[in-house]
Amino acid sequence: MRRRRNNYRRRRKWRKGRVCGLIAILAVIIIAAFVFVRAGNTKYESVNKGLGQYVVKANEGLLDENTGKQFKKNLYVPRKLDKSKKLIAFTFDDGPRKGNTERILAALDKYNFRATFFMLGQNAKLYPDTVKKVYKSGNEVSGHSWNHPQLTKLTKAQIKDQYDRMNQAIYAACKSKAASFRPPYGAVNENVKQVVDKPLILWSVDTLDWKTLNTNATVNAILKNAKDGDIILMHDIHAPTVAAVEKVLPKLKKEGFEVCTVSELLEAKGVKVKKGDKVFSATDIIHDTHK
Repeated sequence: MRRRRNNYRRRRKWRKGRVCGLIAILAVIIIAAFVFVRAGNTKYESVNKGLGQYVVKANEGLLDENTGKQFKKNLYVPRKLDKSKKLIAFTFDDGPRKGNTERILAALDKYNFRATFFMLGQNAKLYPDTVKKVYKSGNEVSGHSWNHPQLTKLTKAQIKDQYDRMNQAIYAACKSKAASFRPPYGAVNENVKQVVDKPLILWSVDTLDWKTLNTNATVNAILKNAKDGDIILMHDIHAPTVAAVEKVLPKLKKEGFEVCTVSELLEAKGVKVKKGDKVFSATDIIHDTHK
């Protein structure tokens, strides 16, 4: 009888220890899950909240390469940029142009580069699938007005119509408004500053690709003039420009350049810009003093 009671006590003690062990394991799992969920829901803020709203502080070590894949549904995939490299932003105006834009996307992807596409609303409406490809490929969808008028010659109401119609066309294609804005011809006045709710992205290197329509001339313009922090102006509506991009990217890679979006460039450099600022490069910005 005594032996039976001792066996019973040992079994009871074993069950109790087992239950405690299971509770401890469950507690660890719950805590780990809570930490994981909290980490997954961490809100990353970019340097410029109004410019490239999906940019995160990728350069602060908050994202690794694999984590970036989870952001495919965003405007573009945030990347860790090597700040020791020469960072330049490639920008393309007046598109998208079916076929041309896709070739540029393929060339950029080959070298894990990104660019900003300043689209006309009328072309975004004409080629919504191409807009969506830019969006899904991890590049930056931005705006360039509805049909390329010189905005400084328009009334505020007309500027607003250009801006709103552009955003509506882009949103219809990829469910996001333009991340940033470049005024046609780089023309800016107070009316433009007041209507457009973002910084005004201009350029520091004009390849004149629209004028020469020559692949080698465009390649040489980039290689001769590009330096760290520059914003390069091109047009994806021209076939020679597409060929120039395909030709120049491996050369830039070899020379230690990293080609990125405008938002990524400003983020990596820690440059803050606001509505009305004129951005020529990461080191050349005219801040709007109007209050």
